[in-house]
Amino acid sequence: MKRDCRLSIGHGQAQCRHATVLLVGALLTVLGCAQPIASPPARNPEQLRGRAVDCLKTALRYPHNPVVRVEAIEALQDVPDESALPWIRTALMDEHPAVRFAACVALGERRDSSAGSGISHSLSDADPSVRVGALFARHRLGQTDRTGELATYLLDHKDVAVRRNAALVLGLLGEPGAIKVLAKAMKDADRGVRHHALEAMARLGNREARQELTFMSNTGVGSEEVFAINALAATRDPAYAETFRYKLATAQHIETRLAAGRALGLLHNEEGYNAAISALRSPKPVPGDANDPPAAQTLRIRQLAAGSLGAIGRPGALATVEQLLTTSPDPRVQVSAARAIVDILSSENADRSSLATAAPRKGP
Repeated sequence: MKRDCRLSIGHGQAQCRHATVLLVGALLTVLGCAQPIASPPARNPEQLRGRAVDCLKTALRYPHNPVVRVEAIEALQDVPDESALPWIRTALMDEHPAVRFAACVALGERRDSSAGSGISHSLSDADPSVRVGALFARHRLGQTDRTGELATYLLDHKDVAVRRNAALVLGLLGEPGAIKVLAKAMKDADRGVRHHALEAMARLGNREARQELTFMSNTGVGSEEVFAINALAATRDPAYAETFRYKLATAQHIETRLAAGRALGLLHNEEGYNAAISALRSPKPVPGDANDPPAAQTLRIRQLAAGSLGAIGRPGALATVEQLLTTSPDPRVQVSAARAIVDILSSENADRSSLATAAPRKGP
């Protein structure tokens, strides 16, 4: 099951699912890497899939930036078979709590019963966010007796990151009864907590939350529009297809258009394909904003474009995405490209007869 989330790390956010990485801590703002983590180009679709998965496994051990490891976990979670699960389990012992939290959530999403002992150990983790993730995973594995503790973390914990993460997992539980608790969090002083709660309520079917997100998608503020569209996309509700089409056609910000294209892709609509291919090949950051330098914009554009192509699932994008995987020096972009490859090759829309011609061939 694919998901859209924003994982709170420290005092910033690592927005997962091909959205923006916004972090304050110096450790978490490391850009690029000493060397690429991707392997040489593949010759056929199976090799390409293997190459992409190997890249994600390598990223899971990337030492310089925990955001890379978090995003690798989320991508490995979507590998259709169970081959990636042992790799995710190892992340329960990662040195960074954000990575351990992501591992708990991913294993819970996959209902990995083999992770039971590791999840139980995480319940006593020194970091409260990891304990929140463990409570979520435990619930998904059928042990619901302590799930009520999530409400306490959401409403009473002093750490804003913990409250954000509690809102996130309450939305992922799939229990509509959590809406009442999440509604109380809409009075939180922290905007991030309110956003996480709003998205969680929308995911759980709350009509008022979805209406508010629809309004936010038209504010003209790029970051708010991307957040709102991603949150609506997570509902997989075709009722918002026209909203996504409108934003794809008219939004001022390229990131909003890419998010809309991805949202349509999740609804099996390919209208965002050309915009994503164009943005991936030639990202066009907007100069002049000291608080949002071109390099940061280019990173987001490439991640969003790769995510859009992965959601659309058209095999014709494989050559372009593999080129990104091969040429980008930034491991976060490499992870986004690898994830898109896995998504395309796993897509129910993929025409298997066309995959052989879609993947680049080299050599004799």
